[in-house]
Amino acid sequence: MPSAPAALPTLREIIDRHLNRADPRVLTAHDHLDVPVGWVHSSEIFEIGPLLSGGELLLTTGLGLGGLDAGTRRHYIRDLAERGVAGLAFETGRTFNAVPEEMVREASARRLPIVELRRVLPFIEVCREANTSIVTGELAGLRSRALLDDALHDDLLAPGAVARMLAHVSESTGRPIALIGSGGALLAAHGVDDDRSAWRLVDAAVASAPVIARDREIARLVAGRGSNGHPPPVVTMMLAAASGPVAAALTRSGTRGSAVGTQLVEEIVAGRHVRRADLVARLASSGFPIADTTRLVTVAAEAPDPRMAEAALARSASALPGLVQATIDATVYAVVAVTAAGHGDDPVELVAGALAGLGAQAGRVTAVVGDAYRLSSANADVDLSATLATSLHRSAERLSIAVESMRVGVTDRRIVTGRELIADSAVRGADPQVRNELRQLIAPLIAHDQNQSTQLVATLDVHLRHGCSATRSAEVLHLGRQSLYQRLDRIRGLLGFDPTSPAIYPSMLLAVSAFRSRSTVASVPR
Repeated sequence: MPSAPAALPTLREIIDRHLNRADPRVLTAHDHLDVPVGWVHSSEIFEIGPLLSGGELLLTTGLGLGGLDAGTRRHYIRDLAERGVAGLAFETGRTFNAVPEEMVREASARRLPIVELRRVLPFIEVCREANTSIVTGELAGLRSRALLDDALHDDLLAPGAVARMLAHVSESTGRPIALIGSGGALLAAHGVDDDRSAWRLVDAAVASAPVIARDREIARLVAGRGSNGHPPPVVTMMLAAASGPVAAALTRSGTRGSAVGTQLVEEIVAGRHVRRADLVARLASSGFPIADTTRLVTVAAEAPDPRMAEAALARSASALPGLVQATIDATVYAVVAVTAAGHGDDPVELVAGALAGLGAQAGRVTAVVGDAYRLSSANADVDLSATLATSLHRSAERLSIAVESMRVGVTDRRIVTGRELIADSAVRGADPQVRNELRQLIAPLIAHDQNQSTQLVATLDVHLRHGCSATRSAEVLHLGRQSLYQRLDRIRGLLGFDPTSPAIYPSMLLAVSAFRSRSTVASVPR
C-alpha cells in the first residue's frame, strides 16, 4: 500500500522552497512558522481580510498601504490575524524601503509571522508553484485515504480483521498503532514488541481518533511516535478514515451458541424488563438447569477481537451447566450457570477459576467476574433481569480498573472478580476532597517517584495487595527479596510511619487506589 501523503506544507517549508530566492527574513512570530499553509495568495487590496478564510500565506508589495496612516496599517494586520492567516510576505524596495514599524509591532503582538522579501520575486510564479504543490498533496491524500479504506474493507471479510486493519493503518501512517477499549483495555497493537511497549506508545501518543458505534465511543485508535512517521495532522486523518471499518469489525456479531440466549443477554444489557417466568423459560431453552442449586454468575470481558473473549468464555464454561453471551459495542457480556454442590462452594470463584485455568488459551482476554444470584423461586420478589443488568454493567465498568492494575504492575492477572475491585471503584466515585486527602498520605512517595524516576508507590501498592507477603510481592515486581526490603525501608523513611501496620493498612490501600485512579486512558489526546 502506498504511504500516506505529506501534510499541508508549513510556512517554514513555503519560505524554504518557494521564497528563498527573495532573500527572506522573518521579522515576527518566529515560533509560529510551523503552521500549515492551505493556499498562497497575492493581493494589494487593503480590505482583503473578508476574502480570506484562514490558513493562507498572503504576498504583497504594500502598494495598497502606501497612502494610509499608521493606525489603519495596524488595523490591516489585526484583520489578517483575526482571519487566521498563516503569514504575510511583504516585499520591500518598491512601495516601502522597510516593513513599517507599526505593522511589525502589531504583528508581533498578534503572533502573525511577517516575512520580509528583500529581493523582487514574481508573485505569480510563487503562487503557481506553491499552490500546485498544495493541491497535489491534497489529491494524494484523497487517493491514500481511498486505498486505505479499500484495504480495511477487504480486511473486514478476513480472519483476524482487527489485527490486519491495524497493520494497514500502521503502514499508511508510518507509526505504531494501538487500539484501546472504552474500558481502558489494550485490545490490540501493531508495531510494538509487547504490552509494555504498547502502553508507552499510548502515553506518548501523537494522535488519536474515536471508534464510534451507535453514537457511543467504544474504542480509540492511538498512534505513537515513529522515526519515519507522517505528521500528526496526516496521522489523525488516516485514523479517522480507519475508525469506521474498525468499529464494524469490533461490533459485528460473532457469538456462538444459543440465539435465544444471545437475544436475552442483549435485552438485559439494554435495560429491558424481562419477567422472571420468561427469563427462566429462555434460560432453560438455552440449556440452563432450572433448580434451587443453580446460581447465575455475570461476566464482562474484552479482547483484541471480541470473538477471542467469546471463545474463551465458551471453553471455560464447557464444564459448567450453561452459558449465554452477547457482544455489545466490543464488550462481551455473559451469564454463566453454576451448580452449587455445597455451602462452601463459591460460584464466583468457580467461574473465575475456570477462565484463569485456560492459561495461554485465553490469550489477551481481560474479564471481570461479577456477582452470583439464585435462580430459585425463593427470590421471586427480586427483579432478576434488572439485577443482572446492574451487575453486568458494573462488571464492564470495572474492566478499566482491572486493566489499570495490570498496566502499573499491581497484578499480573487478567481474570479478576468484581468484589476485588470494590475499593478501587469506591475511591473513583468518592468526593474529590476525600480522594485528595487519601493521596496526601502517600504524597512523599509520589514526589520521590516523579523526581527520582523510582516506583515506590507501585511497590507499596503491590505489597499491600498481596497481604504484605515479601515472597509474592517480590515475584510480582520481578525483584529479589533484598531489593524489595530496601524499597520498603525507603518507603517507611519517606512516610515517617509503617504503612503496613494494621491500624493504617486500610487507609493506605485506599490511598494507592486513589493515586492510580488518576491514570487512565482518558489522558490520550483527543
